[in-house]
Amino acid sequence: MTLFLQFVNRRVFVVFLDIEYLGYQSVFGNVFSILSVAELGIGGIISFHLYREIVTDNRQEIGKLMYLYKWVYRIIAAVVTVLGLMACVLVPYIVKDANRDISYLYVVYFLQLASTIAGYFLSYRRTIYAADQKEYKSVEIDLFTNLVVQVVQLFMLAAFRNYLLYLAIQLSTSLIANFIILCKTNRDYPYLKEKYTVTMEDIRKRNMIPDVKNFLVHKIAYAVYGGTDNIVISSICGIRYVALYGNYYILQKGVLNVFIYRLLNPVQATIGNIVYSDRNKDELWKQFEMFDVFSFFFASYICFGFLIFFQPAIQIWMGSTEYLLPDAFVVIYSLTIYLGVVWEIICKYRSVFGNYRQDRNCMLLSAILNVVISILLAHRIGIVGVQIGTFFAFLPIAYGRIRFVVGYYFGKSVRQYLTKHVFLFGVVLAESLTVYLITRELPVTVLGLLQRVLVWAIAPLTVGFLIYFRNPHFKDLCNYFMRLFNMVGDKLKAKNKAQREI
Repeated sequence: MTLFLQFVNRRVFVVFLDIEYLGYQSVFGNVFSILSVAELGIGGIISFHLYREIVTDNRQEIGKLMYLYKWVYRIIAAVVTVLGLMACVLVPYIVKDANRDISYLYVVYFLQLASTIAGYFLSYRRTIYAADQKEYKSVEIDLFTNLVVQVVQLFMLAAFRNYLLYLAIQLSTSLIANFIILCKTNRDYPYLKEKYTVTMEDIRKRNMIPDVKNFLVHKIAYAVYGGTDNIVISSICGIRYVALYGNYYILQKGVLNVFIYRLLNPVQATIGNIVYSDRNKDELWKQFEMFDVFSFFFASYICFGFLIFFQPAIQIWMGSTEYLLPDAFVVIYSLTIYLGVVWEIICKYRSVFGNYRQDRNCMLLSAILNVVISILLAHRIGIVGVQIGTFFAFLPIAYGRIRFVVGYYFGKSVRQYLTKHVFLFGVVLAESLTVYLITRELPVTVLGLLQRVLVWAIAPLTVGFLIYFRNPHFKDLCNYFMRLFNMVGDKLKAKNKAQREI
């Protein structure tokens, strides 16, 4: 529902206002994602310490960790305020070919800065739900808040046609949700309201200072990797391309939020609880292998779905081909999404361990590659070059995580694992070319969309089955889903029986 409202919202926006306005928000969002390096990775570090304490229900230590989290985030809010004020001098240089004057851009910038700073005072409480495998409570609150705010936003946009009002309402969404979550965690975990004493000895015994130093490299590198694309696009290609890119990004983010992050985020807490229990590693490796098979099927469907439906979906959604980016961009973008999804489970495993020194050099290499390749190719082939930079820059990130999880934790052959995935990527590449050639000339009509759906439904399943039908982990995965369906079926039967008795 929220995904549908997002699409309606953006479509209505281009009816009343120029799409360029949305580009401002995206560029400044990238600036603040770079400033988020001031967070120092405290959230991730606190999270993996929480897993151990939640397994043993050590409320005193949980309370200390969350109390420390709160005060560190208040300090970070002050640091981000200073950095944000200093960074405002860059606004005229990163927004190219803007139709509004500089004072208007500054208003947009400071609205987003205020929202970012306010978030640090409230967002930390989400961590306790995620670590305790109760993230569904945050999801429910986010869902309700998003629905209400987006409906209000639509009416205000139609009534006033004012971008600043539209932006202010949008930025209020996370603040309202975070405040409700704060109140709810006070009820669910009343001991968090108590005051705790956190000493330097508490910090030292958890090895937090070395973790922060090493994770700071991760934060800087990932901020550069994930937070510079829109800035490069805006400064070299123009602000309008940022807005057009935003359409693809919203579609991608919306779909992945529904089908990936909401599905796999709870898995991270499960992994954390299992890793810090006394489960046998051979048993955990079999579980990991099953996840890996699932990830390939899932990533194939997601990749081909974007490859096949990106252009027609945006054409239908926005109402014109003038909002489309080149097909070459779509191909590279879809393949980048494949890499992210197929190794999302690796990311979940990596996040529960800490020990960030292991792959910090890979993160640094990724940041450098993204900036260098994106800038060089953007001057030559425009936005397609920026996406090529993002694609190749993701590879060192993936390698660092794989080396840590597969090699360091499980003690398995990294080369063997990578060889398998190079083969699988070659299969996906060949499939992508075939699927693209089959569907590129299909009309953007009901019949054309049905034909695309048919290709999308059959191709990944057929190829995946041919690769894995003899694989024991694939059989384990099938058995797992059969048990899951039977469990749901039994619950539904029990519910119907109870209703009949009533």
